[in-house]
Amino acid sequence: MNNIVRHMKYCSMTLIGLTFTFLLGLGDAYMMAGFAFWIAVSVGGDFLFGNDLDEREYRSTRVLDFFLFLSLPLLVGMTIVYSWYLGDADPFGLGSFVLANTGYDMFAARSATTVLDLGFGFAGMGLSYVLIGTNVGHELTHRTWSPSAQLVGRWLLAFSFDTAFSIEHVYGHHRNIATREDPASARRGQNVYKFLFTSTLGQFYHGFKLEKERLIRQGEAVLSWKNRAIRGQLMTLALFALFGYMAGVTGVVVFFFLAFYAKFYLEVVNFIEHYGIARVPGEPVEPRHSWNCNQAMSTWMLYNLPRHSHHHAKGEDPFWELRAYPQAPMLPFGYVTMILIALVPPLYRKIMTPKVLDWDRRFSVPAEWPLIERQNRESGDPTFIGSTAHREAPTRSQDYGSSAATSVGLSNG
Repeated sequence: MNNIVRHMKYCSMTLIGLTFTFLLGLGDAYMMAGFAFWIAVSVGGDFLFGNDLDEREYRSTRVLDFFLFLSLPLLVGMTIVYSWYLGDADPFGLGSFVLANTGYDMFAARSATTVLDLGFGFAGMGLSYVLIGTNVGHELTHRTWSPSAQLVGRWLLAFSFDTAFSIEHVYGHHRNIATREDPASARRGQNVYKFLFTSTLGQFYHGFKLEKERLIRQGEAVLSWKNRAIRGQLMTLALFALFGYMAGVTGVVVFFFLAFYAKFYLEVVNFIEHYGIARVPGEPVEPRHSWNCNQAMSTWMLYNLPRHSHHHAKGEDPFWELRAYPQAPMLPFGYVTMILIALVPPLYRKIMTPKVLDWDRRFSVPAEWPLIERQNRESGDPTFIGSTAHREAPTRSQDYGSSAATSVGLSNG
């Protein structure tokens, strides 16, 4: 029984998504309730359940994969329901089907649904696209040996204009994290809204560049069907077509802003995962180079993505093998809470500046000190500019090993 419960905790995202879709389908003020449900569960759950440090092995991993692959039909169904309310027709006969089989009148509900209701639905859809779509897409596109995982993962990323992420993140970000070469690693003092543009443009450019280099090495034409970056954009165009079929021009316009909104959420996640951390280019990526998080609801909902220290130490490990590493650099709150805090830059700086200085003091090594001092100077923040916290760091070896299991390297010295 206990083993079943351990597996079922990873169905929480599926259950949240289904509940949100049901509330969307009811229309009217239920859309606001759906968004409130998202926030209440994701933020409140972290405070209610505390940390999850469970590291026991999973034997029945097929059911865990089932929840991952279920994300694509769930997101498509959610999209159809929401976009149905944006139009005035009955595409796919959805409203007629629901009325005939349940007695619920979606047509009347649509008439009662206000722009404000649709706005709350939009907000919840954006969360769904990043927490279900991008998050699961991230997990699946790391499985470079599995064509089915790659295909489903890239379709999930297409909901946020981000199929290039499957190239740049796996082959670029994981090699360059916490260096100036990585557009997805935020430097100390950086504003999240500026980071949105620099990270988005940088990752898009690097993704296409990496794909171009791969095709040239293989002797293939860059402008061809074999270009994954181009195929990814066609996936996104297919979703534009779906929205257009469901709700005409309104649907196309809404999807444009919805996908951009979801992409923004992703960049906020990127922002918080490596903020202010420094690493010497070419040196091993170690658990200390990522902000870790063990809050239970965040890890359950996001398939252990918050166990980011292990993920970057061994990016090919599936989510159920990621370890907690409570000695790694820790975020003060769960992921969704940190996302909301990051949207208020003064509040984020107030909370994270002491954490970054603590990272300097407890986790940095002398080879990184010039990089820290450069970040401090460029931050524009007097607290960083005047800091010598890194020079208080105890002497330690940089040999943390190739596995995140070497938690001895994460000790206080």
